[in-house]
Amino acid sequence: MAVSGSGGGPLDPDARVPTLFGVALTFADHLGATDVLPARADAVLFGDLDAGLAARIEAGSVLVAGHRLGHGAGGAAAARALAAAGFVAVVCASFADGFDDHCLDAGLAPLEVDAPSVFHTGQRVRMNCEAGTIANLSSGDRQPIRNVTEALLVRLRQVLGR
Repeated sequence: MAVSGSGGGPLDPDARVPTLFGVALTFADHLGATDVLPARADAVLFGDLDAGLAARIEAGSVLVAGHRLGHGAGGAAAARALAAAGFVAVVCASFADGFDDHCLDAGLAPLEVDAPSVFHTGQRVRMNCEAGTIANLSSGDRQPIRNVTEALLVRLRQVLGR
């Protein structure tokens, strides 16, 4: 049985998840979906936390948070808003139920690490999903990606593979 790519055709057997690079934007534990994208018509990304933050986000950002990232209602919309703003990945200690799937569906790499606190806002990050590691290029810290499985790699290859 062939694995299908995002276009419905077979996935290139040589497809790999590209190494991702970005700049960290860090938050603490329990960052909810409505913290990412408030649930109202005029909502802007992180609008209730910092009204001017959305204007300062650059393409290639990496959301870094603690435990239970994305809890509460609105997870799919929050993940789509992150992708639309140019985020390339979401790194955390743990995802709320289903938020990692919402991130994948939006084209973001959802990655879990043991100690997201080694990343600070503004630091450069390299994520090698195929090798299962994340490096903080600013500090030299490295961490294994805890949730890398063959199933996740297949989905990432479908979404991000080149």
